[in-house]
Amino acid sequence: MAILRRILMATDFSNYSKEALDHAVYLAKNVKAELYLFHVFEQPVYNPAASSRIGAGSIAVLEWINNVREKERGRLMTLAKEVGRKGIKVHPILKEGIPFYEILKSAEETSADLIVLGTQGRTGLDRFMMGSVAERVAQKAPCPVYVVRPKTRAAIKKRRRAGPD
Repeated sequence: MAILRRILMATDFSNYSKEALDHAVYLAKNVKAELYLFHVFEQPVYNPAASSRIGAGSIAVLEWINNVREKERGRLMTLAKEVGRKGIKVHPILKEGIPFYEILKSAEETSADLIVLGTQGRTGLDRFMMGSVAERVAQKAPCPVYVVRPKTRAAIKKRRRAGPD
């Protein structure tokens, strides 16, 4: 049986990720694993080199991107402190790039024994058009992947099946 020493938990700060974080914290605490709290900053597509002239507008866009990046770093650090208060050794990691690729790369770099992800639980055409980070990670991960579907979605489906009160 595999021993979990390092858990990589990828967050995008959504409610789906919050639910997945609860699972990751529970696992890390109970098996005494370290938690690598991971976030990918997806930089907006902007290429100042393609512009014929770098002016005040370009500088403002770059400053805005840097501000957004720093806000996300702050959110990650705050989340890491909250997790740390629960008695878990936590390592916050902020990367830039394509989420599924950076998650896979970081799983290798940290020698993760498990990856924990939240999913929106998309189906049908929406999933086909948007793709799924969780699905891509699960297909190519170097370790097991624990995908957490949102409780709220399951509760809504259950209520729909039950019918009117």
